[in-house]
Amino acid sequence: MGASRVGRPFEPIPLESYVCSTWFERDRRHVSLQTPNGRTVFELWDDEVDEAIEDGFLSVPRVPRPSDADWQPHAVSYALDMGLIKTSGAGAADRCH
Repeated sequence: MGASRVGRPFEPIPLESYVCSTWFERDRRHVSLQTPNGRTVFELWDDEVDEAIEDGFLSVPRVPRPSDADWQPHAVSYALDMGLIKTSGAGAADRCH
């Protein structure tokens, strides 16, 4: 049989590199998080957003009319808490709650 090749070790993505996208309009809500190369980590729509906030899993930025950048650390914290992404340990203490 052929020799197996071992790829490069997984390099954790720096938490600040994840891309958050939000959309809020009347009765519609959307929060998503992607890796820098566009792979979706999670996507929450409408009632899923409400439930995540009400259940305390997703915190809300405390600024008027928050931007995607304002939501980013909250989305990263949600992904970490849900076990969707991992960190090497550096920066974990800076998570939002």
